[in-house]
Amino acid sequence: METLIRDFADTDIREILEINQESVNMLSPMDPTRFHLLREMSSLLLVCQTPQGIGGFLLGFESGASYDSTNYQWFDEHEEQFLYIDRIAVHSTYRSLGIGKQLYDRAVIWAREQSLLSIVAEINVKPRNEASLLFHKMRGFVEIGTRSPKPGKIVTLQKLLV
Repeated sequence: METLIRDFADTDIREILEINQESVNMLSPMDPTRFHLLREMSSLLLVCQTPQGIGGFLLGFESGASYDSTNYQWFDEHEEQFLYIDRIAVHSTYRSLGIGKQLYDRAVIWAREQSLLSIVAEINVKPRNEASLLFHKMRGFVEIGTRSPKPGKIVTLQKLLV
């Protein structure tokens, strides 16, 4: 399948929100208002264009952003010069086809171009996101901590040197 990783365009909003909603059990909810707020403070928003539409997206923030996520804030207090992957989601039709890898590959290139030191992310341990844990392990991410941002939820905080 032919895909293109490209920068976000305003015409992508509806599909991004639909993909986010499809994966909301592992991501935070995001309505149009929240999306616009996050987009304004984000450093990187990539989409994977397929012949049928958007197959996935990646949203990231550099260190020093005024983002209200407590997981982001933990990284901002403990790490320097990073790209925080806030969310990456792939439409269910396109999972296991390498779209996540393509989005991360482009994010690594972008982080290097910005002279950043690392890419950081948190992955759910409870509830367990086995696919994401395996994906990040295979890409070379290492755990640098854990947090329980709210009752019943535990995340592993991970880092990849770029």
